[in-house]
Amino acid sequence: MFRDIIEDILKTHDDFIYEELEEICQHFYDTIPAKIKQETKLKRVAKYMKWEFEIEDEASSLLNEGENWERYLKEYSLETIPKYLFEGKSKIASSLINIINLSKSIVAEPLFVNSNLKINTNDKIALIGKNGAGKTTLLKMIITKAGLLVWEQAEILDLENIDGQIEMAPGIKIWYLSQDLFWSDTSNTLREEMATLFPEITEKILRLEEIKNDPEAWEEIEKLNKQLIEVDGFKKHILQQEILRYFGISDDQLDYNVLMLSGGEQTKVQIAKFLITEVDLLILDEPTNHLDIDGIVFLEHFCQVWKKAIVSISHDVQFINNTCKRIAEISGKQIHNYQWNYDYYITEKQERYDKQMRDYNNQQKEIETQEAYINRFRANSAKASSVQSRIKALNKLELFEKPENETLWKYITLQSNMRLPEVIMKLKNIEVWYDYPLVTLPEYIEVHKSDKIGIIGKNGAGKTTLLKTILWVINALDGSSEINERVKIGGYAQVLEGLDTSMSIIAELGKDYENEREIRTMLGGLLITGDKVDQTIATLSGWERAKVALTKMLLSRPDIIVMDEPTNHLDIHSKQVIKKMLQWFGGTTLIVSHDRDLLESISNKLWLIKDMQLVTYDEPEKWLREIF
Repeated sequence: MFRDIIEDILKTHDDFIYEELEEICQHFYDTIPAKIKQETKLKRVAKYMKWEFEIEDEASSLLNEGENWERYLKEYSLETIPKYLFEGKSKIASSLINIINLSKSIVAEPLFVNSNLKINTNDKIALIGKNGAGKTTLLKMIITKAGLLVWEQAEILDLENIDGQIEMAPGIKIWYLSQDLFWSDTSNTLREEMATLFPEITEKILRLEEIKNDPEAWEEIEKLNKQLIEVDGFKKHILQQEILRYFGISDDQLDYNVLMLSGGEQTKVQIAKFLITEVDLLILDEPTNHLDIDGIVFLEHFCQVWKKAIVSISHDVQFINNTCKRIAEISGKQIHNYQWNYDYYITEKQERYDKQMRDYNNQQKEIETQEAYINRFRANSAKASSVQSRIKALNKLELFEKPENETLWKYITLQSNMRLPEVIMKLKNIEVWYDYPLVTLPEYIEVHKSDKIGIIGKNGAGKTTLLKTILWVINALDGSSEINERVKIGGYAQVLEGLDTSMSIIAELGKDYENEREIRTMLGGLLITGDKVDQTIATLSGWERAKVALTKMLLSRPDIIVMDEPTNHLDIHSKQVIKKMLQWFGGTTLIVSHDRDLLESISNKLWLIKDMQLVTYDEPEKWLREIF
């Protein structure tokens, strides 16, 4: 049944045997719902296997095309990286990590119950779930088990306070790329940061430089040379010094504090570090949160060409689709596995929900039937044995829980003032500055009441400053911004900064809005429900504060919504809620974001800041595809 598929794979993967590949095909075939036609099933298997074994995908085909591959690398700043660094396979044969029957509670509340997850050498896994589901906790358990605290900022977890096993392959090397990228208080320059990778090698190299011209030190020189050759020290030292050039980091930047670099540049530095250390598994925690366009494109294509395992926590749908081959969802205290990317996950999850709902409904009907029989014949002595038998059967029955369809979002609607004039904002000859000139706008721009404007550009290009200039928060270097006096503006970033952290959620929102039912409805749409609304804002996580700020802004019923990276830190559910709300909103939106799914869904205009100029586009979908 799978002969053609397997033969295609064996042409380029002769290290596999036919039976092994047949078993993989059969396993995936069995995960496809039975109601799907066999022909469709086989097409899915073929597509999956070609993806899994990189047959005829973009990266693989380019690798075989020489000139095209060089052009591909050049376009994404990977052109000069020694190929062995990202093409080399892991030295570990198969399974890297095996999590078996994991159970863990936090403050007596179960987070995981008998959960399982296996990470293999070539896996590309996206770990998803609602905010607070336990994604970061799971990764921190892996990090703690692997002893990675010397590499990255991470919380130490008590691994003795768990049930189950976290099995690690002997000799496994893991790199954890946190959301913060670097320690927030580091004083290291970029040069110093790279020197921390191989301190012993660096020390020997420096000593060798010191004594290389001393004729009496020949014995020590010989000894140091031998030691460095044994550990490949010279190559590692050169890479340590030179690799950043491969990523477009200039020599001048080597003496910068690492925190002075953009999010994209910091990401490149971290990639350079783990490439040199030859790790087996890369763990990414919300890697696109602080990245600009170039950073996202670079990271995506790096993940595509890197041959080893990646596990990423991400709520960026397009990043997941472009980089992952498997979804591990934390839901209902379990880890559920889905093959392929996010789009396939949505379909399979709905099919799984439909089956669970059928099983639940069938069981409920059977219970009703048995209970009706018991109630009817309970007093009938002739039926006593049958009644008791049915009572015992019901008592032993393992009840199905009613499944929750998490793909059905509870949406927030937002009305706008449709009596506003057509033109609500005029921008004339504006030059944006912040200590120095940043952006020059076209001579004249009109913003209409139905405009949905997405604003993109590199980190530091002036996107946030542009918003503040338009809204008169800061003065323009030149020109003017005219906003119709009847227009009410809602600013997300400003609200976030202005939350009273000493108050509860419901009290903070109730200062300006008396309708508690409406407040709770909007919070519920973002999954803040029940007693959570009485929690003090100071005790909330970053993503919870973001949701409170969004709710407060939405409750103000603005005519213009101004948002600066509104989906950072939000889970996929909350992103979908915000996306739908903005799609249905009849007013104007000005949104700085690198969330491609959001921009493509809501934008009818695009503003790109490039080379200190603002360029406007009226076909955002077309230009977003070009830019990204």
